Amino acid sequence: MKLYFARHGHTDANPDSIPDPIRGEVDEPLNEVGTQQAYNLAEQLREVTFEAILASPLKRARQTAQIVNQYHDLSVEIDESWRERGIGAYVTLEVWHDLFDFDKNVSLKNSEDLHIFFKRVYSALDALKERYVDKTVLLVSHAGVHQAIFAYANKLPHSGNGRLAPLHNCEYKIYDI
Repeated sequence: MKLYFARHGHTDANPDSIPDPIRGEVDEPLNEVGTQQAYNLAEQLREVTFEAILASPLKRARQTAQIVNQYHDLSVEIDESWRERGIGAYVTLEVWHDLFDFDKNVSLKNSEDLHIFFKRVYSALDALKERYVDKTVLLVSHAGVHQAIFAYANKLPHSGNGRLAPLHNCEYKIYDI
């Protein structure tokens, strides 16, 4: 399977954003910059033939996928497996970085365990590659999900810091899975 992974567009999430108390996540829509980034991504991927477009259920990823889909006319499949890692609070970039360090094993109240998060993404990837053998798929999701996909695709051990391949908003990478 050829997997195009795209990170969602920019949002207004900031230190005043209040995370969902159950999932520990901020569910912000795209802002004006993020919407334009999504349209630019759509132009970049316009000529790619996708058999499927999948997205996280969080607003920013769904909106980005829907904008990209304007050239593909597919049903965007929303799947809980592609949610960002729930961390229970809005954190600084430095803390976010540490939350992906297997050796430090940092955890916040109401956060999803790093090993469980990676297992969730790995299981979803296993199912996806069986479903779309020799197909091309677009997945629009989040920075944390990308870290797990990068580790999966490169057969990296669960040690050290897993934030090895950060993506900017609406940047994409291609993986042969």
